[in-house]
Formats: sequence, C-alpha cells, structure tokens
Amino acid sequence: MRQHLLSSFLPLVLFSGHALADDLGWANLRMSGNIIAESCDIGTTSADVHIGDFPQNSFETVGDVSPAKGFDIKLLNCSPNITGSTITFSGTAADSSNTDLLALTDTGGTGDMASGVAIQILDSAGTPVALNNASAKQPLAAGDNTLHFQLRYKATAVPVKPGNANSVMYFDMTYQ
Repeated sequence: MRQHLLSSFLPLVLFSGHALADDLGWANLRMSGNIIAESCDIGTTSADVHIGDFPQNSFETVGDVSPAKGFDIKLLNCSPNITGSTITFSGTAADSSNTDLLALTDTGGTGDMASGVAIQILDSAGTPVALNNASAKQPLAAGDNTLHFQLRYKATAVPVKPGNANSVMYFDMTYQ
C-alpha cells in the first residue's frame, strides 16, 4: 500500500509546478554563427619594414613619391578549397583629403615626426591599395603562399618637414 501511495503521489508532485505556475509568456531565442571553410595559417604575424631614408627635397610637389619597398605576407597550409583572398590594410588615414594613405604616427614618442608625407600601400604590380578597403582578389594555391606588397612615401603637402616617418598598420584577410 505504501508503494502504491508513493507511485500515485510522485506524478502529482512532478506536474504540480506546471499547474500552479503563472503564464509568464514566452521568449524567442535565436542563435547565429557560421560554418567556415578551412583557411590558411598566417606565417607573417608582425614585421618591421624600413621604407628608407630620403632627403626632404625628394618631395618638392604634392604627389611626389619615394621608391617603393617590398614586404610579404606569408600564408601556410592553405586549404585546397580556398581559391583566393582579399586583404584589407587598416590604420589611421593621413587626412580627409588622403583617406587612402596611411598617416604617420609618433611611435617613438619623441614628437620629432615628419609632416607633409604619408605612406602609400601598393600591390605587387605597383597599383595603389586604398587604406581600409579590400584589395583586389589575390589568387591562392593549396599549401604555402606568399603575397607581395609594397610601401612608399607620398607627399601630401609642401614643404615637407623632415623627421621620423613611422606608422603602424594592420591587415585582415577574407578568404574566397
């Protein structure tokens, strides 16, 4: 009899909470995410590129440029499912008239910065790559790849003031 009473009482306890609860309405829970294809490992995590030392009189008119200095982005173990990538170089724009150029930054904290020049990014063919915009698609093969880019100084105002001409930029990759 005791076991029969317990088996009758247990369902009453389990379901009584639902019967006595107030209807509080309902909520909708939405989840989001992506299933992504394989990618590449980035072999270039940080680099220092010395563009060069140029005399002030190399920049006599707005638009004058220095010789370009190459730099590489190394990609390792790229999946065969990836056919290409775009690269977005980001940083502080030189000014409102030169948003495609990278501003100089007082990375040494000395305040002895050059002025009247900014840094221009170029692809391997020498075509300008606008700052904070995706580059043209760079083809990728399965395995290891090296993407070639260049940097150069470009006069934005004259006279150019001599000094440190350093900057910092970042890059993001979008695989295709």
